[in-house]
Amino acid sequence: MNYFQPLLIREWYEFRKHIISNLLFWILTPIILHIFLAIPLSRFISMDIRYLNWSAGGIWITTSGMTAFLQSAYRMRKIQFESRQVEALLKSPISNLDLLSINIARGMLYGIGQFCFAILITSTLNHEYLSIGSILIISFQMLTLIFHFSVVGTFLGLLISNGMLLTNISFFLFIFITMGLGNFIPLENYPNSYLAVIENIPTTAAFANIKSVIIHNPFNWQGFSFTLLGSIILFIITLISSHKIFRKI
Repeated sequence: MNYFQPLLIREWYEFRKHIISNLLFWILTPIILHIFLAIPLSRFISMDIRYLNWSAGGIWITTSGMTAFLQSAYRMRKIQFESRQVEALLKSPISNLDLLSINIARGMLYGIGQFCFAILITSTLNHEYLSIGSILIISFQMLTLIFHFSVVGTFLGLLISNGMLLTNISFFLFIFITMGLGNFIPLENYPNSYLAVIENIPTTAAFANIKSVIIHNPFNWQGFSFTLLGSIILFIITLISSHKIFRKI
């Protein structure tokens, strides 16, 4: 029997219940980043290409990645620590794998929705028209990043019971993504000592790949592959952790 269907139906009803707020969030988030982050930075950062076009990739990554992270992290925490829904769910035939998979899929769907709105809005604001090939490559890369953030969110939501701590981690992650990994400030502007550290993080290369498509440069498949591999490994760790926290599958 497919136990995913009732979970998906429940998530659809919840989305439909909050559809207005969800749509407003998807629309306003990229606009806010464009107005209050990209435009001010464009006055200070000089590049060979138009900065606002280049920073659009940072808006896609930040909005869709953080949406996937927040949706999966807070949903997992609510199930585990607040509502104790996990006790009822795990008395049913639903396994740990089912529960984690639907939570990750939920985060990904919200992240994909955010990405679609973000790329449409930034393209309109910047008067930039990407080719179908570029959109396909960017979407492929973004799916991997959205999956990565959703897995990270699920893992942290499973372990962190303190809501304030999770909020602080979310805020730090937002600052780190926007200011620390080359999404809005080109990597060449960072100190060499800092670059030596962050260039060893696979997601840094994965983020740079999005920008490479925008400026028609070759991208780093190694960074993409390691990001995907790391996400799969973290999912396995999350599944093992849930095995100890919930019950045996």
